Amino acid sequence: MKQVMKQKQKIVCLLLALVMAFAMAVTAFADGTGTITIENATDGNTYKIYKVFEANGNGTNIVYTLVEGKSTVPAGFKKDVNGYITYDGSGTDGQLTADDIEAIKGYVTEADLIGTVKATGTTVTVENLPNGYYYITTTTGTAVTITSTNRDATVKDKNEAPVLDKKITGVGDGSFDADGKKALAEVGTKVTYTATIEVKKGAVGYVFHDKMDAGLKYNEDVAVSIEGSSVDEANYDDTLAAGDTITLSFKDDWIKNQIDKTITITYTATVTSDALTEVPAQNTATVDYGHNGYTNHTDEKKTETYNAKFTVTKTDDQKQPLKGAGFVLAKDTNGSSVYYKVTDNDITWVPKIEDATELMTTEASNVIAFTGLADGSYTLIEKTVPAGYNKAKDETFTIVAHNYEAANLIQAATVINKAGSLLPSTGGMGTTLFYIIGSILVVGAAILLVAKKRMSDDK
Repeated sequence: MKQVMKQKQKIVCLLLALVMAFAMAVTAFADGTGTITIENATDGNTYKIYKVFEANGNGTNIVYTLVEGKSTVPAGFKKDVNGYITYDGSGTDGQLTADDIEAIKGYVTEADLIGTVKATGTTVTVENLPNGYYYITTTTGTAVTITSTNRDATVKDKNEAPVLDKKITGVGDGSFDADGKKALAEVGTKVTYTATIEVKKGAVGYVFHDKMDAGLKYNEDVAVSIEGSSVDEANYDDTLAAGDTITLSFKDDWIKNQIDKTITITYTATVTSDALTEVPAQNTATVDYGHNGYTNHTDEKKTETYNAKFTVTKTDDQKQPLKGAGFVLAKDTNGSSVYYKVTDNDITWVPKIEDATELMTTEASNVIAFTGLADGSYTLIEKTVPAGYNKAKDETFTIVAHNYEAANLIQAATVINKAGSLLPSTGGMGTTLFYIIGSILVVGAAILLVAKKRMSDDK
């Protein structure tokens, strides 16, 4: 009898030690039911609680038996002739081995599921749990929980969600904000993105997703590194998921060895749209993580890319539309001017005005627009003047960096041409003198005829 009691006491000591050793611990309630409160929970995580063994305790000693319907025990445990279960693994100092944990993971089934709860904050409580030896899975990792004789148990989830960040880190022609979330970029400009993933405890099922709007064209140049060293492509799969621009699925056997390290992902896209004034092109990244059929997602990290336009309305001095006017756009670069040229929706800046793209007003429309612009100082120049009109003065405007208000991104001007007037001429009187002389002669001839007729009548 004493030998049996000593054996039971050894089991209790081992189990109590295991309570302190593992990431999460659960109560074996002496009477009825109780609760498990999980602290340090990850918001959005799903926790599934499985009963591995039945438990019965008197406040000091605990005995374990098979759950109804079970006939075997997982590797690392054994059942004696009385049906009581004891630990038989190679774990020491109150700790199960990794093989023991895997054995329990494979031992439980959905029939052993006692409760499922999704965290909506950093603390979650599971209520009305019967006495038992429990196994808890989470979507960020797995922990085996060992029983105690307390009615209500509090455990900590030491697994953590990955931390994702995503920034614009370079713009070929334009500017980006200090936090890397917004940029003003010219059409044809290459924008560089950098995403970072902090690998956390319980890392499993990490999948990086990136989605680009139609205003951006991915340049298929993704590069992956960790702590400054390039990551071998064998450690991730780049098979594209539906709706993604980039998908990187990291291998579990690699990611689990990168705890507390930072993965850096860099890639570029070219701005293809010249209509990003009020509705920017977005680039959105997320990371999936988790296992056991439950997948969590980090919060989305978005960047926004804008460009600007300048619209010209051409009229005469009577406010009537005027065709036949041609404009070019100059940009100030360190005190000298370069000129707007657009080819296949790509903007370049040329040193000669003769090589610039000239936009013309027509019969159909007296409105033109220079689009896809980045921040900078600009001058509108009327290069072709409609016949019969005077050249309009140059118009200057500025698109301010880091200002994404419509008033800055959508600017306009009405350019008026005044009709030309006849200038005074120099030289002789021209035909005017002949008209005067001719008139005098006609009048004189008439007077002469009248006089002759009177003289004839007097005779």
